[in-house]
Amino acid sequence: MRPCRSSLDLSKSSTNDMQHRLTADKSQGFFLGEVLLDALVNPMGTAQNDRSVINNIFDPNLIAEDVTFELYTRNNPVQAYFLKVDDIIGLKESPFESENPTKILIHGWTDSANTYWLQDFRQNYLTVGNYNVISVNWFPASLKEYWIAAKLTRQVGKYIAEMLNFLVSQTDLSLDDIHILGHSLGAHVAGFAGMEVSGTIGRITGMDPARPGFESSSLNDLRIRLDSRDAKFVDIIHTCAGTLGFIRSIGHADFYPNGGTFRQPGCPVFSAQYCSHARAHDFMGESIINPLTFGAVQCNSWIEFKAAKCRDNSTIVFMGENVSRNARGSFFLETNPQPPFGKNEI
Repeated sequence: MRPCRSSLDLSKSSTNDMQHRLTADKSQGFFLGEVLLDALVNPMGTAQNDRSVINNIFDPNLIAEDVTFELYTRNNPVQAYFLKVDDIIGLKESPFESENPTKILIHGWTDSANTYWLQDFRQNYLTVGNYNVISVNWFPASLKEYWIAAKLTRQVGKYIAEMLNFLVSQTDLSLDDIHILGHSLGAHVAGFAGMEVSGTIGRITGMDPARPGFESSSLNDLRIRLDSRDAKFVDIIHTCAGTLGFIRSIGHADFYPNGGTFRQPGCPVFSAQYCSHARAHDFMGESIINPLTFGAVQCNSWIEFKAAKCRDNSTIVFMGENVSRNARGSFFLETNPQPPFGKNEI
């Protein structure tokens, strides 16, 4: 079933009013963003993925102050410390600890750093270990119409790269200890950050990277989206592949839980696409706390996986936080329809 349409006129809504309505609708199990995205990128019933749509948009304005960096550590697990590029004194006075691994969290379209999954990730990471958790807030850009927000992902990625270069140059932070995690458009932001940073970061996790405007049969330029060259290890979790999310394998290790498409188990019919799209960060967030419950096996397809053709001769690879960086290829697994999602079995 296709999601219902909305006749909402975005031009008549203020930013604060829009954010309030998005939050309210999400809390009721219905996400306005999915309806708007469907209307924007799927007006004729077929996903529009022509890159020229984005390329033909005049460069929108985005200044560095529109992208903020909220640092959390075990010394400040609730109250954010705002980092600024080139603010050496502020960095020295911050709770940032360069000897600890650094997690960079990037939200997607219509979201902000206050979205529930970023808060869950932050809490989970600080529960299990000593980390620098930096939530990137690019809400002034992510609230814009989808195609404009999509075009701005490159600029947001550049600002993140500037912050990473600053942290590495002013502290003992190693690029190997940097892990960027992005959802939807945020996954491509992560890719652009990886492209622009001086050197190569350790890892990028793309959680259902956005498909509209980034994937088509003729899209061969790897520099306009997340791909395996953007970090030493890139892992992808596909949960709404073929509609809101990428269907092709674009990382070193690509995971397709429940086949990687919508409707993911447990998702209601009326919000199947958004719920399935969100499952990518739901699975990843759970894996931080329970890292060995999303066992997957390498396989050529979901059909072969379901036919048990890949289980006898495949090494189990765990999807999520503790994925082996030696993993290569496409991996399949099943999950539970409700939390805890990890089945702890193959």
